[in-house]
Amino acid sequence: MSEEVNLREIGIYFLSKVFLIAIITLSVVLISGLYCFFRKPIYESSASIILTGFSDEKESSKINTNDLNINQKLIATYQEITKSRKVLTQVIQDLDLVYDVNTLAEQVRVTGKKDTEIIVIYVRNTDAELAYKITEKIAEVFSKEVKSIYNVSNVSLLDAPIISNHSSNMSTSKVLVMALMGGFLLSLIVVFIIYYFDNTIKNANQVEDKIGVPVLGSIPDFNKKKRIGGRRK
Repeated sequence: MSEEVNLREIGIYFLSKVFLIAIITLSVVLISGLYCFFRKPIYESSASIILTGFSDEKESSKINTNDLNINQKLIATYQEITKSRKVLTQVIQDLDLVYDVNTLAEQVRVTGKKDTEIIVIYVRNTDAELAYKITEKIAEVFSKEVKSIYNVSNVSLLDAPIISNHSSNMSTSKVLVMALMGGFLLSLIVVFIIYYFDNTIKNANQVEDKIGVPVLGSIPDFNKKKRIGGRRK
């Protein structure tokens, strides 16, 4: 029975804090909205490269199982080559970029498709056209370097990069929905913490529950009656 009373009290307490809950929730949504308004859109471009054949040029037509296995094991190495200082420095020079190698490396992500000889190069930038150009140039320089280092006969561009028309940032509507949910949850946590540490006794029932002493009498709230009945002259 006491659990039911406590739950009822918690419910009543939360209802009394509706205004606070609304303020916290709307504040979080407002901050998120301002973030979405001022943030810069980020565009992503990608290129897929397929690596087949590990033989020299005289035997380029003979692609055997051993070649495929070697290439698959070297996928991790290819990923590191793509983001290597040598490749990125060449990209910066060819495109006359203002970035240093570390800054450019932060914009580049390379993944290998499982159980394939395909790697995908991703570039994110606030300029859609620049993201496309960097992706294209990295794929070009990487292909040359791999052929030079490993004497790979077939390194081909599978999917060429394109200029993206849509930003890769989370959409504004999704951000606001998440902010609404997060703000509401945060407000409930705040109100619960306030309730948990609130030791004041608000009615006679709480005296019996918390102290264990029966209430023999109580003083009515005359101010409340005045507010209900109207002002007295």
